[in-house]
Amino acid sequence: MVNEPSQSHSQDQNFWIFLCFGQSNMAGQAPIEPQDLTVSDRFLSMATTDGGDGRVLGTWRKAIPPLCRPDAGLGPADYFGRTLLDMVPEDVRIGVVSVAVEGCPITFFDKDRNASLIASEEQDWMNDILDQYGRDPYGRLLSMAKIAARDGVIKGILLHQGETDAYDSEWGKTVLKIYLDLQRALHFDAGEVPLLVGEVVRGEYGGICGHANPTINEMCRKYPMAFAVSSEGCMPCEDDLHFSGEGYRRLGRHYALSYIQAAHPQLADDGREKLEKYISQ
Repeated sequence: MVNEPSQSHSQDQNFWIFLCFGQSNMAGQAPIEPQDLTVSDRFLSMATTDGGDGRVLGTWRKAIPPLCRPDAGLGPADYFGRTLLDMVPEDVRIGVVSVAVEGCPITFFDKDRNASLIASEEQDWMNDILDQYGRDPYGRLLSMAKIAARDGVIKGILLHQGETDAYDSEWGKTVLKIYLDLQRALHFDAGEVPLLVGEVVRGEYGGICGHANPTINEMCRKYPMAFAVSSEGCMPCEDDLHFSGEGYRRLGRHYALSYIQAAHPQLADDGREKLEKYISQ
C-alpha cells in the first residue's frame, strides 16, 4: 500500500511532476523519429506499466519516447516536457506520469463508475490496454502519482480526451470530478495545480471529432483551474483523428505555453522571446 503524500517541503521543490491522462492522442500515435530520441537528463517519465524495453512499474526513467506504454508512440507529453525545460530555471527537473487508454470514455477515469464499465468492455484491443493498467486506469494513475509525489511536487494535470464523448456538459462535470478526486487523494492546492485540457484535431483541418472543441473550451471557461490548450496549427495524420508527428510536437509546445501562462506568468514575461519562438514553430 502506498503512503499518501502531502505537498510539503520534504520533497524536492525543484522536481515538477505532471499527471497526464486521456485516450489515444495522449498515449501518442505518431512514429518516433530520430529527432525525438535526444532527451535532457532533466526530463523524466514514471513507468506506469512494466515493459520489454526495460521500464519497471513505479520507477523513473529518462523520458525517451514512448512515454505512456511500450506500445504507444510520440505524444503531446514529449514536447510538453522539452519545451517546459527551456522556460524554467536550470535547476528544475520535469517528471511526467502518463496513463492513457485508446478510445476510452472519460468515465473510465471516474473511480466511482469505472469498475462496472470496464468489466463490461468487449473490445479485445481495449481490454489488452486495460490489462496493462490492472483494469483500473484511474487507480494506476493515482498510485503512480503517489510514488512520484514522494520525490517531487505535483504542478499540473494534462488531459487529452474528448473524441469519444466531449459533446455535452456531462463530460465536463466528470472531468471536474476526476480532478477533485485527484486533489483530495494527493492533497494539492487547486489554486496551484492547473488542469490543462487539449483541443482535439480541429474541424478546419479535417478533424472528424472537431465538434468536441466547443465543449472543451466551454468547460475551461466555467472552471477557474481549467485551461484549454489550443490545437491551432496541429495537423492530423491520415486518419483525421490523431495528430501527425509534427502535430504532436506543436501540441506539446502549446501545453507547455499554456502551463507557463497559467501558473508562472512571470516566466512567460521573462521568456517572451522564447515564447514567440515556440508559437511560430
